[in-house]
Amino acid sequence: MKKLVLLFAIMVTIAGSAIAQVSSGPQDNPPAPIYVENQTNANRNHGGCHYLIFMNNLPWGSDAIQTILTNNGETFVILNSSMMATEDFELYDVIITASDQVPSFYTDFAANFAKFVSFVTNGGSLEVHAATAGWNSPCMGILLPGGVTTTCVYDTYNNVVMPAHPIVAGVSNPFYGSYASHGYFSNLVTGTDIITTMTSTGDPTTIQYVYGSGVVTGTTCTYEFGWTYGQEAGEMLVNNLNYACEHHNQPVPLSDWAIGIGIFLILGAALLRYKRIF
Repeated sequence: MKKLVLLFAIMVTIAGSAIAQVSSGPQDNPPAPIYVENQTNANRNHGGCHYLIFMNNLPWGSDAIQTILTNNGETFVILNSSMMATEDFELYDVIITASDQVPSFYTDFAANFAKFVSFVTNGGSLEVHAATAGWNSPCMGILLPGGVTTTCVYDTYNNVVMPAHPIVAGVSNPFYGSYASHGYFSNLVTGTDIITTMTSTGDPTTIQYVYGSGVVTGTTCTYEFGWTYGQEAGEMLVNNLNYACEHHNQPVPLSDWAIGIGIFLILGAALLRYKRIF
Protein backbone atom coordinates (compact mmCIF):
# COMPACT_ATOMS: atom_id res chain seq x y z
CA MET A 1 0.00 0.00 0.00
CA LYS A 2 2.83 2.38 0.89
CA LYS A 3 4.41 1.72 -2.50
CA LEU A 4 1.16 2.61 -4.25
CA VAL A 5 0.86 5.84 -2.29
CA LEU A 6 4.48 6.72 -3.09
CA LEU A 7 3.95 5.94 -6.77
CA PHE A 8 0.83 8.10 -6.86
CA ALA A 9 2.69 11.00 -5.19
CA ILE A 10 5.49 10.75 -7.75
CA MET A 11 3.00 10.75 -10.62
CA VAL A 12 1.22 13.83 -9.22
CA THR A 13 4.55 15.61 -8.82
CA ILE A 14 5.59 14.80 -12.38
CA ALA A 15 2.22 15.91 -13.74
CA GLY A 16 2.39 19.16 -11.79
CA SER A 17 5.92 19.79 -13.02
CA ALA A 18 4.85 19.18 -16.61
CA ILE A 19 2.00 21.69 -16.30
CA ALA A 20 4.30 24.25 -14.69
CA GLN A 21 6.75 23.94 -17.58
CA VAL A 22 4.19 24.57 -20.31
CA SER A 23 5.12 27.79 -22.09
CA SER A 24 2.78 30.35 -23.60
CA GLY A 25 5.48 31.14 -26.14
CA PRO A 26 6.00 29.47 -29.54
CA GLN A 27 6.21 25.67 -29.45
CA ASP A 28 8.30 23.36 -31.63
CA ASN A 29 5.17 21.35 -32.38
CA PRO A 30 2.27 23.61 -31.39
CA PRO A 31 -1.25 22.20 -31.22
CA ALA A 32 -3.37 23.05 -34.24
CA PRO A 33 -5.53 26.15 -33.69
CA ILE A 34 -8.96 25.41 -32.26
CA TYR A 35 -11.24 27.58 -34.37
CA VAL A 36 -14.33 29.10 -32.79
CA GLU A 37 -17.78 29.34 -34.32
CA ASN A 38 -19.96 32.41 -33.91
CA GLN A 39 -21.88 32.07 -30.65
CA THR A 40 -24.53 33.94 -28.67
CA ASN A 41 -25.10 33.51 -24.95
CA ALA A 42 -28.24 35.39 -23.92
CA ASN A 43 -28.92 33.64 -20.60
CA ARG A 44 -28.25 36.62 -18.39
CA ASN A 45 -29.18 36.06 -14.74
CA HIS A 46 -28.70 39.62 -13.56
CA GLY A 47 -28.16 43.13 -14.81
CA GLY A 48 -24.87 43.63 -16.60
CA CYS A 49 -23.19 44.50 -19.85
CA HIS A 50 -23.59 43.23 -23.37
CA TYR A 51 -20.20 41.83 -24.38
CA LEU A 52 -18.87 41.35 -27.90
CA ILE A 53 -15.85 39.03 -28.12
CA PHE A 54 -13.80 38.87 -31.29
CA MET A 55 -11.99 35.56 -31.49
CA ASN A 56 -11.03 33.36 -34.44
CA ASN A 57 -9.45 30.62 -32.35
CA LEU A 58 -9.19 29.70 -28.70
CA PRO A 59 -6.08 31.47 -27.33
CA TRP A 60 -3.68 28.73 -26.25
CA GLY A 61 -6.67 26.39 -26.57
CA SER A 62 -8.37 28.21 -23.67
CA ASP A 63 -12.10 28.98 -23.43
CA ALA A 64 -11.48 31.18 -20.38
CA ILE A 65 -13.35 34.29 -21.52
CA GLN A 66 -16.60 32.61 -22.48
CA THR A 67 -16.50 30.30 -19.45
CA ILE A 68 -16.07 33.16 -16.97
CA LEU A 69 -18.80 35.24 -18.60
CA THR A 70 -21.14 32.24 -18.71
CA ASN A 71 -20.51 31.54 -15.03
CA ASN A 72 -21.27 35.20 -14.31
CA GLY A 73 -24.56 34.92 -16.20
CA GLU A 74 -23.57 37.63 -18.69
CA THR A 75 -24.86 38.25 -22.20
CA PHE A 76 -22.17 37.87 -24.83
CA VAL A 77 -21.63 37.30 -28.52
CA ILE A 78 -18.52 35.69 -30.04
CA LEU A 79 -17.72 36.61 -33.63
CA ASN A 80 -14.96 35.82 -36.08
CA SER A 81 -12.80 38.78 -37.14
CA SER A 82 -14.33 38.62 -40.61
CA MET A 83 -17.47 40.08 -38.98
CA MET A 84 -15.69 43.21 -37.73
CA ALA A 85 -16.63 45.16 -40.83
CA THR A 86 -20.38 44.44 -40.70
CA GLU A 87 -21.29 44.04 -37.02
CA ASP A 88 -23.02 46.99 -35.32
CA PHE A 89 -20.74 47.88 -32.39
CA GLU A 90 -23.41 50.15 -30.90
CA LEU A 91 -25.31 47.07 -29.70
CA TYR A 92 -22.61 46.37 -27.10
CA ASP A 93 -21.15 47.92 -23.96
CA VAL A 94 -17.83 46.06 -23.89
CA ILE A 95 -15.78 44.72 -26.80
CA ILE A 96 -12.97 42.24 -26.13
CA THR A 97 -10.27 41.09 -28.55
CA ALA A 98 -8.65 37.84 -27.43
CA SER A 99 -4.91 37.12 -27.24
CA ASP A 100 -2.94 34.62 -29.34
CA GLN A 101 -4.98 34.81 -32.53
CA VAL A 102 -4.08 33.54 -35.99
CA PRO A 103 -2.52 36.16 -38.34
CA SER A 104 -5.74 36.90 -40.25
CA PHE A 105 -7.31 38.22 -37.05
CA TYR A 106 -4.78 41.02 -36.73
CA THR A 107 -5.11 41.89 -40.40
CA ASP A 108 -8.86 42.32 -39.93
CA PHE A 109 -8.39 44.29 -36.72
CA ALA A 110 -6.06 46.75 -38.44
CA ALA A 111 -8.44 47.09 -41.41
CA ASN A 112 -11.35 47.96 -39.09
CA PHE A 113 -9.40 49.93 -36.52
CA ALA A 114 -11.40 53.12 -37.11
CA LYS A 115 -14.59 51.33 -35.99
CA PHE A 116 -13.00 50.38 -32.69
CA VAL A 117 -11.79 53.95 -32.15
CA SER A 118 -15.29 55.28 -32.84
CA PHE A 119 -16.79 52.74 -30.41
CA VAL A 120 -14.57 53.95 -27.58
CA THR A 121 -14.92 57.63 -28.46
CA ASN A 122 -18.68 57.29 -28.20
CA GLY A 123 -18.57 55.76 -24.72
CA GLY A 124 -17.77 52.07 -25.18
CA SER A 125 -15.25 49.98 -23.28
CA LEU A 126 -12.57 48.29 -25.40
CA GLU A 127 -10.51 45.52 -23.82
CA VAL A 128 -7.48 44.50 -25.91
CA HIS A 129 -5.71 41.29 -24.94
CA ALA A 130 -2.44 41.97 -26.72
CA ALA A 131 -0.32 38.92 -25.89
CA THR A 132 0.99 37.83 -29.27
CA ALA A 133 3.82 35.45 -30.22
CA GLY A 134 1.98 32.56 -28.59
CA TRP A 135 1.01 29.19 -30.03
CA ASN A 136 -1.06 30.66 -32.85
CA SER A 137 -0.09 34.32 -33.18
CA PRO A 138 2.86 36.07 -34.83
CA CYS A 139 5.23 38.30 -32.87
CA MET A 140 3.85 41.69 -33.80
CA GLY A 141 2.82 45.10 -32.51
CA ILE A 142 -0.81 46.11 -32.02
CA LEU A 143 -2.18 49.65 -32.35
CA LEU A 144 -4.67 50.90 -29.73
CA PRO A 145 -6.81 54.08 -29.80
CA GLY A 146 -4.82 57.24 -29.21
CA GLY A 147 -1.69 55.90 -30.92
CA VAL A 148 -0.69 53.48 -28.15
CA THR A 149 1.47 50.65 -29.50
CA THR A 150 2.82 47.32 -28.28
CA THR A 151 6.23 45.72 -28.67
CA CYS A 152 6.58 41.95 -28.51
CA VAL A 153 8.97 40.64 -25.82
CA TYR A 154 8.69 38.00 -23.08
CA ASP A 155 8.96 38.49 -19.33
CA THR A 156 8.60 35.77 -16.72
CA TYR A 157 7.71 38.11 -13.85
CA ASN A 158 5.59 41.25 -13.74
CA ASN A 159 5.25 43.87 -11.02
CA VAL A 160 1.96 45.22 -9.69
CA VAL A 161 2.46 49.00 -9.57
CA MET A 162 -1.15 50.03 -8.91
CA PRO A 163 -2.22 47.55 -6.20
CA ALA A 164 -5.52 49.34 -5.48
CA HIS A 165 -6.79 48.71 -9.00
CA PRO A 166 -9.58 46.07 -9.20
CA ILE A 167 -7.83 44.18 -12.02
CA VAL A 168 -4.99 43.10 -9.71
CA ALA A 169 -7.02 42.35 -6.59
CA GLY A 170 -5.43 39.37 -4.83
CA VAL A 171 -2.51 39.16 -7.27
CA SER A 172 1.02 38.66 -5.89
CA ASN A 173 3.71 41.29 -6.37
CA PRO A 174 5.64 40.33 -8.37
CA PHE A 175 3.63 37.60 -10.08
CA TYR A 176 4.99 34.73 -12.16
CA GLY A 177 3.98 33.29 -15.49
CA SER A 178 5.39 31.15 -18.26
CA TYR A 179 5.32 33.79 -19.55
CA ALA A 180 3.67 36.48 -17.40
CA SER A 181 3.58 38.91 -20.34
CA HIS A 182 4.35 38.94 -24.05
CA GLY A 183 5.18 42.60 -24.57
CA TYR A 184 4.84 46.18 -23.36
CA PHE A 185 3.01 49.40 -24.26
CA SER A 186 4.53 52.61 -25.63
CA ASN A 187 3.25 56.06 -26.68
CA LEU A 188 0.83 56.15 -23.76
CA VAL A 189 -2.09 58.57 -23.68
CA THR A 190 -1.74 61.31 -21.07
CA GLY A 191 -3.33 60.23 -17.80
CA THR A 192 -2.98 56.49 -18.46
CA ASP A 193 -3.16 54.27 -15.39
CA ILE A 194 -0.22 51.84 -15.44
CA ILE A 195 -1.36 48.76 -13.54
CA THR A 196 1.42 46.20 -14.13
CA THR A 197 4.93 46.38 -15.58
CA MET A 198 7.72 44.09 -16.74
CA THR A 199 9.98 43.25 -13.81
CA SER A 200 13.04 43.21 -16.05
CA THR A 201 12.60 46.70 -17.58
CA GLY A 202 9.73 48.48 -15.85
CA ASP A 203 7.80 48.87 -19.11
CA PRO A 204 3.98 48.83 -18.80
CA THR A 205 2.14 45.56 -19.47
CA THR A 206 -1.39 46.38 -18.26
CA ILE A 207 -2.86 49.84 -18.79
CA GLN A 208 -6.19 51.65 -18.70
CA TYR A 209 -7.05 55.09 -20.02
CA VAL A 210 -9.97 57.34 -20.88
CA TYR A 211 -10.40 58.02 -24.59
CA GLY A 212 -13.22 60.30 -25.68
CA SER A 213 -16.26 59.24 -23.68
CA GLY A 214 -15.04 55.66 -23.31
CA VAL A 215 -12.23 53.66 -21.80
CA VAL A 216 -9.51 51.37 -23.15
CA THR A 217 -7.99 48.53 -21.14
CA GLY A 218 -4.95 46.87 -22.66
CA THR A 219 -2.77 44.03 -21.44
CA THR A 220 0.08 41.96 -22.78
CA CYS A 221 -0.28 39.61 -19.82
CA THR A 222 -1.22 36.04 -20.70
CA TYR A 223 -4.78 36.24 -19.36
CA GLU A 224 -6.33 33.20 -21.04
CA PHE A 225 -3.23 31.01 -20.71
CA GLY A 226 -2.93 31.92 -17.04
CA TRP A 227 -6.55 30.96 -16.36
CA THR A 228 -6.12 27.53 -17.95
CA TYR A 229 -2.73 26.76 -16.40
CA GLY A 230 -3.29 28.16 -12.92
CA GLN A 231 -1.12 31.28 -13.18
CA GLU A 232 -2.02 34.66 -11.71
CA ALA A 233 -2.65 36.34 -15.06
CA GLY A 234 -5.78 34.20 -15.05
CA GLU A 235 -6.94 35.84 -11.83
CA MET A 236 -6.42 39.19 -13.52
CA LEU A 237 -8.72 38.05 -16.33
CA VAL A 238 -11.45 37.13 -13.84
CA ASN A 239 -11.05 40.49 -12.09
CA ASN A 240 -11.03 42.35 -15.40
CA LEU A 241 -14.25 40.74 -16.64
CA ASN A 242 -15.97 41.31 -13.27
CA TYR A 243 -14.85 44.96 -13.36
CA ALA A 244 -15.68 45.70 -17.02
CA CYS A 245 -19.37 46.37 -16.39
CA GLU A 246 -18.66 48.79 -13.56
CA HIS A 247 -16.61 51.24 -15.57
CA HIS A 248 -17.84 50.94 -19.15
CA ASN A 249 -20.13 53.97 -19.04
CA GLN A 250 -18.27 55.91 -16.37
CA PRO A 251 -14.59 55.94 -17.43
CA VAL A 252 -13.27 57.79 -14.38
CA PRO A 253 -9.65 57.21 -13.31
CA LEU A 254 -9.24 55.81 -9.82
CA SER A 255 -7.37 58.93 -8.73
CA ASP A 256 -10.53 60.98 -9.40
CA TRP A 257 -12.53 58.64 -7.15
CA ALA A 258 -10.03 59.30 -4.37
CA ILE A 259 -10.41 63.07 -4.86
CA GLY A 260 -14.20 62.74 -4.77
CA ILE A 261 -14.12 60.78 -1.52
CA GLY A 262 -11.78 63.35 -0.01
CA ILE A 263 -14.11 66.22 -0.92
CA PHE A 264 -17.08 64.32 0.52
CA LEU A 265 -15.27 63.79 3.83
CA ILE A 266 -14.23 67.45 4.02
CA LEU A 267 -17.78 68.66 3.36
CA GLY A 268 -19.13 66.22 5.95
CA ALA A 269 -16.69 67.44 8.57
CA ALA A 270 -17.56 71.08 7.79
CA LEU A 271 -21.28 70.34 8.17
CA LEU A 272 -20.78 68.70 11.57
CA ARG A 273 -18.74 71.69 12.75
CA TYR A 274 -21.44 74.08 11.53
CA LYS A 275 -24.11 72.22 13.55
CA ARG A 276 -22.00 72.40 16.71
CA ILE A 277 -21.54 76.17 16.39
CA PHE A 278 -25.22 76.89 15.84
